[in-house]
Amino acid sequence: MNEKVCILLKYLSRYFSMRGAKTIIVLVLMAVGMKNAEIRNALGTSWDSLAKYRQALEDEDIDSLFHMPTNNRKKSEMEQFNKQIDVSFNANPPKTLREARERIKDITGLERSITRVRKYLVKRGLKIGQ
Repeated sequence: MNEKVCILLKYLSRYFSMRGAKTIIVLVLMAVGMKNAEIRNALGTSWDSLAKYRQALEDEDIDSLFHMPTNNRKKSEMEQFNKQIDVSFNANPPKTLREARERIKDITGLERSITRVRKYLVKRGLKIGQ
């Protein structure tokens, strides 16, 4: 990558994400007439991204390039019981994952595998047998 481009990316990334900074530079280079191959060599941007940027520039739809998708992750059914599980496990920590699974089943009515219980406990920062 060109030294001047690196400096520009460094300063723009203070105000935008690195992806946003790179997008701005690509758009400016396209607007001044630089060819896709030259931009790709300078920044290492993929051909698909360059095509998407050029289309957005031609359609005057630059805002679509800066729209970040929201996290549409499906939430676990157990998340609504976080407080009850925390209170129960902090008062009397389970000694094994099997015991944790049984207590979660008693509290929530939801039956989960040992692996799911382990992942849930790690995510919540809860310790087993301490």
